[in-house]
Amino acid sequence: MSKMSKAIAALGVVAGLGVAALPLSTYAAIPSGDNIYKTSTSAQVEVIVEGAISISSNIDTVGTDGVIKLGEIMPGSITTETADAQALKVTVESNADGAQFDLYMNTLEADGALTGANTGAKINGGQPTAGTSAWGYKRSTDGTTWSGDYAAVPTPDASTPINGNTKLETAGASTGVKAKNENYFKFQASAAASQTADTYNGTVVFTAVVTN
Repeated sequence: MSKMSKAIAALGVVAGLGVAALPLSTYAAIPSGDNIYKTSTSAQVEVIVEGAISISSNIDTVGTDGVIKLGEIMPGSITTETADAQALKVTVESNADGAQFDLYMNTLEADGALTGANTGAKINGGQPTAGTSAWGYKRSTDGTTWSGDYAAVPTPDASTPINGNTKLETAGASTGVKAKNENYFKFQASAAASQTADTYNGTVVFTAVVTN
């Protein structure tokens, strides 16, 4: 399977002359008969519809005003793990089955930290654990099976495909329905006993890349 599938449509075209604004009934059929000599030529027209992908998420469903709110925690504690139904779903769609791509994720912030809105204090990326300050993510391909520990979201200069060396691929295309590939993400955070009181924010960016 190529990196990006292409759909090809071929149309047969008959060349002729028409007069604008005349009703269909005024057009005569091509003459035929024993005393008529005629000859024809034809042309075939082809258009190539390139494969394309798009990316979206369900942030409007699981977030509030576009923000995934992990809740309030006391110093020394950890946020409650997000329910499966509230996980962030990132969907890549294509106009063809078998569109292969890499999915990257990274923080918008260069240091990968959540930053306090009022104090500028930081919660760095890592494995959230009660008693320490850290925040991280966990990924699932089906929204119900979650494996491994939470990990720091990569920084922009350190992002690698979350799918490793195995390309992700879209599937399920049918008439009027695009092919899809879905990935699910949960986030969690913890605060050390000494973590400064504040509201901490950061941005995670998801990018689907087709490579030739």
